[in-house]
Formats: sequence, C-alpha cells, structure tokens
Amino acid sequence: MHALLVGVNGRYSHTNLALRYLRNEIRAAGHDAGILEFEITDRRQDMLEAIVLAGPQVLLLSVYVWNAAIVKALLPDIRSLLPDTALILGGPEVTYSARQWLHARPEIDLIVAGPAEEAVRRLAGADFAIPAERVLAVPNRPFAEIAFPYLEEDFAALDHRYIYYESSRGCPCSCSYCVSGRDDQRPQFRPLELALSELDRIVSAGRRLAGPPIVKFVDRTFNADPARACAIWRHLAQLEAEVTFHCEVHPALLTEEHFEVLAAAPPGRLQFEIGVQSIHPRTLQGVQRAGAWSRSRPLVKRLIELGTVAVHLDLIVGLPYEGLAEIGASINDVIALKPDRFDIGFLKSLPGTTIRAQTEQNGQIAMQEAPYQVLANRWLSLGEIARLRRVQQLVDAVWNANRLESELDTLADRHGGYFNAFTALLNRAEAAGYNLATRRRHKVEAFVRGAA
Repeated sequence: MHALLVGVNGRYSHTNLALRYLRNEIRAAGHDAGILEFEITDRRQDMLEAIVLAGPQVLLLSVYVWNAAIVKALLPDIRSLLPDTALILGGPEVTYSARQWLHARPEIDLIVAGPAEEAVRRLAGADFAIPAERVLAVPNRPFAEIAFPYLEEDFAALDHRYIYYESSRGCPCSCSYCVSGRDDQRPQFRPLELALSELDRIVSAGRRLAGPPIVKFVDRTFNADPARACAIWRHLAQLEAEVTFHCEVHPALLTEEHFEVLAAAPPGRLQFEIGVQSIHPRTLQGVQRAGAWSRSRPLVKRLIELGTVAVHLDLIVGLPYEGLAEIGASINDVIALKPDRFDIGFLKSLPGTTIRAQTEQNGQIAMQEAPYQVLANRWLSLGEIARLRRVQQLVDAVWNANRLESELDTLADRHGGYFNAFTALLNRAEAAGYNLATRRRHKVEAFVRGAA
C-alpha cells in the first residue's frame, strides 16, 4: 500500500521529526511511504492539491497546536477527493482530545494516541485495517529500540532548516502547563554511545549542506541526567565542524563539571534555552516547576558570563498568582542578566495538562480552540494580557532583533526598571502610531533613542 505522511510546520526552517520515525516503521512493515511537509502560511488549496495528487491509499496527518485549525479545514476536502483513503491522525493535539475530534470530524477513520511507532508498525502489519474503536493507543517500544529517524535521502532536503534530534523522551519535571509534565511522560534515554554515533552521522551529513546546520535537541530537559548531558556536550565541543546545537536546559541541574566543559566549547557551538517562566516562589510551586529561582539565578548568570554558550531565557505570562507587578519584576530580573535572547511566552490551556484541569480555581478564560491561549485569569485581565503581548513585540524588536542594550539601560535608569522602560516605549508608540512589528534597526534605533 502507498502511505503518505503529512506535516504542516510552523515555518520553513522547521521539520517534522515524527513523520520520519513513522515513515521508517511503515517501510519496515513492507509498504511504500512518502512524506509531504508544508508551512502554516501555505495556501490551503496548494496543500490539498499536493496531497490528493500524491494518490495515497493511507494518509497520516501530524497534528499540533499550531496546525490544528488547518488540519480541520483540510479534512472535509480531502475526504471528498479521496473517498476511499484511510485518514489517520496522530500527535499531541489529538492524543488528549481524540473523542472530541472524532465527533467533530467524521471524516477521520482513526486517531493514534500517544507515541506512535509501535502502533503504526502494527497498523501497517495489518494492512492498515481500522479497528472498530477508532482510537488506537499502544504501549510503545523502549525508546532505545526505535531506529534513527533520518535516511540518507532526508538530508538533501534539510538545507537552511533545523535538523531535529532527540536523545531522550519524556521529562523529569511535572510542570502543570506542559503535556510532558504528565505522569505518563517519564524520561527514557537513548544509550550514550548510540546517541553520540547518531549525532556524528548528522554532523557528517551536515557538511554536505549549503550552510552550517543547526541541530535542535527536542529533549524536554536535556540535562535531566547531568552526567550523560556532560558527556554529550564534551563530545560536541570537540567536533571539527561548523555546527550549532540547541538544547533545552534546566538551570538547577547544571554542575561544576558542566561549567568546565562549557567553558572550553567553541563559541557558537552550543546554545541553551532556559525556561525561567517566573522568578516568584509561589508561582513556581503553584505550577509544580522544580527549582527555586534564587538558586538557579547565579548559575544562569555564570553561564551567560562564560561567553561560550548563547543563552535564551523564557518567561510565561498567565501563570497563577502573577499580576502586572509580579510579571514586571520577572522581566526586570531576567533582562538584568543580559541573555542573548529573551522571550515572553503566553500560557496555553492545553488538553491533557493540569493547568487546564485547574481552570475554575484560577478563574482562567482560554480560547476554546487551538492554540488555547489564556485570555484572562484571576490575576490578569484581557486588557493587561493584550498590553503585555505588545510589550513582547517591543522586547523582540529592541532586545532580540537589534540588541539596543545601552539605550535600554538608559531608559531603565530613567523609568525605574526595564519593565517600566518598555511600558514607556509602548505609551510612546501608541501615541505616535509607531508600528511595533518593525525590526529594521535604523527605525527601531531611532524610536528608542527618541524616547531616551
């Protein structure tokens, strides 16, 4: 049978790792399998034509929070043009709301819930016979037994795209806003030697790409096993190659040995994303986020001061017990560390998460459909969240895109902190009709200097 796996990515630079794992499972069962990937900005008709003209007998669609609306819109048209094709959905967005999807979208034949390698292999082995219950949840094989996702044919299509790789699955943390914080998402690690050999394969293939690749680990907490993380970082630091590796790191798990290895890494080899989320103990405890900021902050500061690792820090707006004052304090403290990048994210009430189950007690009002953005809660009004979203646009323009550090410091001194500085900039932008979306340095610089 001819199976087609389809993903709709957030942007051109992204790729869908899950499709490659599943393609390999289908081929191992003796069927033909191909991959089609789109971006959310692509025209829906272009997607539809490409899918239908590929003539699949089985169509597997990967569904995430960012592409759920597009997939829902595609399904009726796919069904009308491919009436005999088996339509199978999987991914985080449908795993925890499978029955709702089946009820709302009768075009769907089957939803595969949870990790899907074993489930899809069994389906393929049964020639994709659809079980009567229409939701398939199969215990997966141990992660160490699942084959390397990339084939040689894949790398030619990865020019100017991230190369995703996972050395572990699951997460040791229990953050209430994240599906990886569920009890059924406990960590599984790929054997160290296997992970190192697979990374070497990626680096070798990356040398044939047009530009130096960025390899993004999708491990939810890369340093969950500190000794293992250290061994991988040491190996990556010693590579003779132009390549950057991106890891999500928990600062509380950084060790002295980590700092020794990272200090010797070539600049540009490693970049770390650290989810600070909040600096306030009550909030961190309320969302079951491990590690006190008072202990993590000196480690993050030291990491930034090394100068060998690019550090990205994140906050989340909409967490329990945080109003504007608390969020402003977090922004002030994080920017004072001078990270290479600083992002303010906004809480989503994702299906399957504890934070969604706490909707009533938090007075949480969220979008009913993906992306499930929290619009207001007991501590923030809709207007305050809307204003903070505009502050994030300024943060991205002033700090991330143009690094106007001295200008921002001057404004912070004048207004009593970075958050107040951004608030003053926002007031000025609204009064002048300034376009917050602009990232052109000369325009942003002129705007900020005019306020200073």
